[in-house]
Amino acid sequence: MENLAAEIENFLNKKLELYSELTKILELESSYIVKMDVNALWAASSRKKELALEIQKLRTSLLEYLDEKGIFHGMDARNFSLSCLIGDLPLNRKIKSSLEKFNIALDAKKKELKQQALSNRRSIQEHLGVIDGVMSTITGARAHKSYGHKGVSGVTPSFYGTRYGRGASTSLLSARV
Repeated sequence: MENLAAEIENFLNKKLELYSELTKILELESSYIVKMDVNALWAASSRKKELALEIQKLRTSLLEYLDEKGIFHGMDARNFSLSCLIGDLPLNRKIKSSLEKFNIALDAKKKELKQQALSNRRSIQEHLGVIDGVMSTITGARAHKSYGHKGVSGVTPSFYGTRYGRGASTSLLSARV
């Protein structure tokens, strides 16, 4: 059973490394947003997708490994739960406790990722709001009605209808009336 625990630890170490790399990518993405480096943002986005796929494959590999060892888990990659898995493993408390430390580290890394992603999203919205304001000032555009699939959905602050900035509509399509 110690061999089983060692293999699971290897999987979890790899997963932690992938999440760490994902965190670094999001931190870099933050600087790309400030610099408005669109090419770097596209590259970062591609790398994030690759890492997410690698994490998904790693989950699948771990579950397949457990299947090969005849350990029932009742999960697939979409509904994977490390805490449930650890609880169901036929291992002693000391080994489960060691695996639980990985779970705690992964949860902390996921929270860090979520905060960084939210921060990046806010930063993008602020930058687009500034651009919208500049374009409104340059064109002298005034507020106008915007239309969506349900008809008039509100008033956008500028002709560009970017939906960013203070009081912007949630509509993606706008027209001057």
